[in-house]
Amino acid sequence: MSERGGSTVEVVRALVDKQLNFAVHGFELKHDDDLWNLGMTSLTCLGLMLGIEDAFDVELPESLLKEDTFRSVDSITAAVDGALGGGAGAGTGEAARPEEVPAQT
Repeated sequence: MSERGGSTVEVVRALVDKQLNFAVHGFELKHDDDLWNLGMTSLTCLGLMLGIEDAFDVELPESLLKEDTFRSVDSITAAVDGALGGGAGAGTGEAARPEEVPAQT
């Protein structure tokens, strides 16, 4: 993980916040909050997945493209760490700064 991009969990948390606009509404996201119960939809999930793949230069394997993978910051971080650990389609693992990743609308 690059120093400029931060740790996996920090980058994931920033991407989730950017995609779902929690900070704008004064909500502080916890690592285990259920994103689906907090209003994530299939469209916002798709935007989040694309942002994660761009930020980490990784393609999440098809086996991880399911609702449970995107349930919380913890579950997303675990999926990214697994993909970066040598799974199929793993990229360099160097994360872009979250502000460099365009919000998906």
